[in-house]
Amino acid sequence: MKRLTRAELAERVGPRPPSDAFWSRVIAAERGTISVGPEVVGDTDRRARENRRRRGESGDDGLLSPGDMIDVGEESFVVVAVEETRSGGRRYRIDLVEPRRGGEEESRC
Repeated sequence: MKRLTRAELAERVGPRPPSDAFWSRVIAAERGTISVGPEVVGDTDRRARENRRRRGESGDDGLLSPGDMIDVGEESFVVVAVEETRSGGRRYRIDLVEPRRGGEEESRC
């Protein structure tokens, strides 16, 4: 499991990282999808990818894998699914992690 900050994720995504508006919408909706192209994933060999699919093998998840965390200010998201696109990119479905309720009170008990 990896844990990245928003800035670390932006560095990995490259020239078009998720914007402030994207993160605002994702926080409000409590879920979202980060999409990246094959050049970001590093899997640009279409023939190898198609052969891997025919064999029923899963490929490299790229930047993120299920269970990875992304910290955005006070909020945290977990990657719940990874989908490979036809072009070889990836879609990472993320869900907001619910904050702990009464964290201080729980630790006193």
